[in-house]
Amino acid sequence: MNRPDCAFAYSQVRLQARLGTRPTAGDWQRMHATRDLGALLQLADTSALATWTQGLTARSPVHDAEQQLRRHWLASVDEVASWQPSGWRSAVEWLRWLPWLPALEKLARAGKSPDWMRSDPVLGPIVAEDPRQRAASLKRTAFAPLAAGFGTPPDVAGAWLGHWRSLWPADAGAAQELERLVRQVAAHRRELADAPESAASTGFRARLDHRLLSAFRRNPLSPVATVAFLGMAALDLASLRGAVAIRALRSASEDAA
Repeated sequence: MNRPDCAFAYSQVRLQARLGTRPTAGDWQRMHATRDLGALLQLADTSALATWTQGLTARSPVHDAEQQLRRHWLASVDEVASWQPSGWRSAVEWLRWLPWLPALEKLARAGKSPDWMRSDPVLGPIVAEDPRQRAASLKRTAFAPLAAGFGTPPDVAGAWLGHWRSLWPADAGAAQELERLVRQVAAHRRELADAPESAASTGFRARLDHRLLSAFRRNPLSPVATVAFLGMAALDLASLRGAVAIRALRSASEDAA
């Protein structure tokens, strides 16, 4: 357990209140039972997810919807960062880029960039015609610390993590507990990578969610609670993105038929 730090008192109160409004298992069950995007959005609008679904409609194309959700994630992380003691704000702000890491990992492997990446306001400046120029393009953006991850072999996640650690205050007493969170997330990623394609991700997310909630409760008044909370929020976002994408694609398919 990390030693409580009263400098996090304001943050702890706000996070505890937000935690109490997270969608319940019943909320998710009702949303997953819907068939179309309009019905899903109606249910989401009655929950804490309403902040993230603002601007989405029953006819939102899938890539527009995902871009909107990522934009709301940025705003959510920046808000949480503003509640932190000044020494930890930069480290918390760096969490805002988590939803972009899979796309950046693909670009680092010289993968072909789809049209949605070119139109994305964050990724667009990085997507060069020649994949060899991507690391150079990266250095002119907020992702500059990830340029090292575009080497051989590519390791964007490792570069992200290395920079995040560099943003922790030098006397970070929470480092041990934060490293425990890092190991838990890494284990989660390995489990997903090793799972058969037919396996549902729901169970994997539930196990990680439980670990993050335990870390939040075990480490009040600390940056660990903040990181654990945003980890849970990221899992909620992933579930919402998946539900929205399935229904948006289904709607587009039915329209094209």
